[in-house]
Amino acid sequence: MNIAASIASTPSAAKAVTEPDQKHLLQIYLRDHEAAAAGGLELFRRCSRSNEGTPYAEELQRLTSEIRLKRDALRDICRQFDVAFSKVGQALAFAGVTLGRLKTNGRALTYSPLSRVIELEAMSAGVMTQLRLWQLLLHIAAVDQRLDKEALNRHVTDANEQLEALVRLHQRAVHDAFL
Repeated sequence: MNIAASIASTPSAAKAVTEPDQKHLLQIYLRDHEAAAAGGLELFRRCSRSNEGTPYAEELQRLTSEIRLKRDALRDICRQFDVAFSKVGQALAFAGVTLGRLKTNGRALTYSPLSRVIELEAMSAGVMTQLRLWQLLLHIAAVDQRLDKEALNRHVTDANEQLEALVRLHQRAVHDAFL
């Protein structure tokens, strides 16, 4: 059974996708996720740098390291599926990270407690998106042997743990900024 047939057999599928279409759509999906992962990693790095010497530093450094490894794992999967990385997509993701900080900071040139709150929310959204990616790939792994089910299950578990850590950091940041 091919990926399209597997997905089409689910109750919510409207119609089957041809195998060439599914390959193309998966490549677009992976390329977009890789570009978003590059931007997300930049956000984690920037937030970690901005919080050096604070009670947030150690956990943010750990998360940044994990996110880099997940980005690398995604790039490996992209290579398996002959996905060309999008320099434009990566540039747009980096620009979004930079512009997002300027827009939400509340200060022109310095880091504010609001910056931390907003960045942690954006980082949580990114990890949630990454979780959905790993879950989708795990579904595809049922019909595509190029994907390692054990590794994908670890990625799902790791993403859930990262979300829990980000929730704890966010709660602390909210308290520090507003209470």
